[in-house]
Amino acid sequence: MNSPQGQLSVSDAEGVISLVPHMLGFHPRESLVVLIMQGNALEATLRIDLPGSGLGLPSTRRLARHLVDYMRAAPDADGACLVVYSEQERIAEPLPCQGFIDVVATQLQRCGYRIHDAWLVGRQRWWSYFCTDAACCPGDGRPLDEVVLSDANLRMVVEGSSPVPELWDGSSDGAWPAVEAVREVVDAQRQAEDGWKGIIRGLERWCAALDQEPRELLSRLRSNPADAGALLAALGEHMVRDALPFAAGASSTAARQALVGQLREGGTRVQLRDLGEFMLGHSDRAPHWRTLERLWDLGRGLLPAAQGADRCALLCILAWIEWSKGHSSGAHALIATCRAEEPGYRLAALLDAFWSRGQLPRWATRRETAWSGRA
Repeated sequence: MNSPQGQLSVSDAEGVISLVPHMLGFHPRESLVVLIMQGNALEATLRIDLPGSGLGLPSTRRLARHLVDYMRAAPDADGACLVVYSEQERIAEPLPCQGFIDVVATQLQRCGYRIHDAWLVGRQRWWSYFCTDAACCPGDGRPLDEVVLSDANLRMVVEGSSPVPELWDGSSDGAWPAVEAVREVVDAQRQAEDGWKGIIRGLERWCAALDQEPRELLSRLRSNPADAGALLAALGEHMVRDALPFAAGASSTAARQALVGQLREGGTRVQLRDLGEFMLGHSDRAPHWRTLERLWDLGRGLLPAAQGADRCALLCILAWIEWSKGHSSGAHALIATCRAEEPGYRLAALLDAFWSRGQLPRWATRRETAWSGRA
């Protein structure tokens, strides 16, 4: 299979395309996915929505330049594969989105990136944008079954990867038993207004939860409205909400206890520079992924019982965890839900603006510290 710069065999293409849902964690729709490469090694993935059909050439070029800015967050990247997912039917030449792909590929090449190949993935077939050899790339495309049955896809499935059909945006995962009783606890605790001591107590409660197995803890919380309500009520305090990802990123119980102690001794004047740097992704130290996954499982499990401010806090925390893994699409989906439900929730607006500039955490750009898919 020929491309403007270099060659990939048909089997390579099938394998590469098959990896996309596993890397993203979901099956993309109406999307451009950029597979960011270092040599022949896959460094990262980037997904954006396909532009509308009315997007002019200047706007397309600006979008391509934004893609370059995103790719520069992976400093060792030197090439890319482009994969378009669209259900537009191919009626005649050219392929759907051909002009868009030509502009993107040209812009990336001008910036020094090698374009290995570009493909269109439809509902049942796939095509190469660059290959003109009918022997390997027939005009009616190749069946997607070849991608599904590729060695790369089968290996990922055997290893436990199971991409979901679409992005999770915070929609309910089911009902919470006796949710009214939980909300009564939340309201009562917020009305108590216990000040700084209450903030410390709430953070201690969450730190203790991070030391437990989420499935077992959630099982107990479903039959204990007082404890579930106490955890949710604590999220109404911005300090608890903002410190939780940092607490989960700590590598030990002792480190979390040290954070609580620092807050207790410093009061409202405490300067948590490390916390701020970590939340902005300016740390070279990777989060402790196992504990961060516990926070994800617990936060997602509690979401059906959450409302208002505590629901927004959980959505922002879960969005941050997605972003920390390099899953910007998942992060934006959760933030969009939060902003739709509570347009005035300030943290969601700040995170949305920050991430919209293409910011990635430092640890996500280095293979040895990035999320590997396993906690």
